[in-house]
Amino acid sequence: MARNDARAAALSEVIDLLGRRHALPVFWILREGPAAFRSLVTRVEAAESHLSQRLRELREAGVVEVDEAGDYRLSVHGRRLQGVLEPLDAWARDWARLGPRGRVPRGSATRGRGEL
Repeated sequence: MARNDARAAALSEVIDLLGRRHALPVFWILREGPAAFRSLVTRVEAAESHLSQRLRELREAGVVEVDEAGDYRLSVHGRRLQGVLEPLDAWARDWARLGPRGRVPRGSATRGRGEL
């Protein structure tokens, strides 16, 4: 049980990090290659202070690094995460096209046992 809790905690931590304002847009931009801070500010349309904080968090998490030129890029862990997120992105796009009615399978009950 504790092992599953630890796995869930790690996944929750990553999802929380990427769910923070501007984190995922920055990640998607950096998939294309290194980018300067000013470029990220413009492309993400973020306040410099917010973006600076988010980039710091992404660096501390090991997802983003700063290259020799001072630009931001995905780290090795960031590129591994990219390989995980791209299939999720494809799934999310398909899911979004379904609309609310298409997301509920036919014959599916509206509530689970014991749900209020």
